Order: sequence, then structure tokens, then C-alpha cells
Amino acid sequence: MYKITLKLKEVRKLKHMTQKRLAVLTSISQGHISDLESGNKSPTLKTVGNLADALKTHPYDLLEIENFKNKK
Repeated sequence: MYKITLKLKEVRKLKHMTQKRLAVLTSISQGHISDLESGNKSPTLKTVGNLADALKTHPYDLLEIENFKNKK
């Protein structure tokens, strides 16, 4: 089993971008971006792609994948 989390806040801050600016660039509301960063909502693959484009990075850089199969 895998757990996928979004590293949006970390990458956004590394790029020196505010939530408001990212919202403008992606046409995603600032509230939705906040929900994504806090883990309250999960993004679609299209949203991950749009966020990556706006942040000038690869979608994979926004995702953190943990393998829980062997963890007890």
C-alpha cells in the first residue's frame, strides 16, 4: 500500500511564491490551494500538472510517495 501526499507548500515556498500568486497562475482558488497544502483535499492529476506548470517543476516533484507495505 502507498500513501501519496502533496509537497505543494514546501515547493511553493522554495519558489518564493504566495498562495495568492499561485492561485492567479493556476485559476485555482486560494482556499482550494490552502486545502491542498493542509491535506484537507486531494488533487486530481490534472491539478497536480497545473500546479507543477505554474511552479516550473515536474509533477513528480510535488508528490511524496511512501510505501507502507513493509511498515508495522
